[in-house]
Amino acid sequence: MNAKQSIQVALGFLMVALGTAGIFLPLLPTTPFLLLAAYLFARSSGRWHAWLLSHRHFGPYIHAFRNKTGLTQSQKLRIGSSFTVVIAISFYFAPLVMVKAFLAVIWVFWTLALLRMKTAADN
Repeated sequence: MNAKQSIQVALGFLMVALGTAGIFLPLLPTTPFLLLAAYLFARSSGRWHAWLLSHRHFGPYIHAFRNKTGLTQSQKLRIGSSFTVVIAISFYFAPLVMVKAFLAVIWVFWTLALLRMKTAADN
């Protein structure tokens, strides 16, 4: 493995880490980071690319994007639940009414976006 491939693998793992954080943090997207990781791994390491695509948690995000099938109902529920909990906690601790209003607008926007996304069949 040359230096360029080593850097791409390292960046791929950074993207996987950010994608993982995006599963739990509502404003950080998951799929774009995982797609970038798949791209970087495809250019640098077939082994890590295959691992990412076959990963129990990460693979479905990539396959749903590639196949344009959408998220499953369980993925939507998991995303919506974690998003709602994080926003509710932030709302509770927010000191200013304007911050609470901003959080409410974000919650409504992302909830509507999640509901409008195509729903795939659960496997």
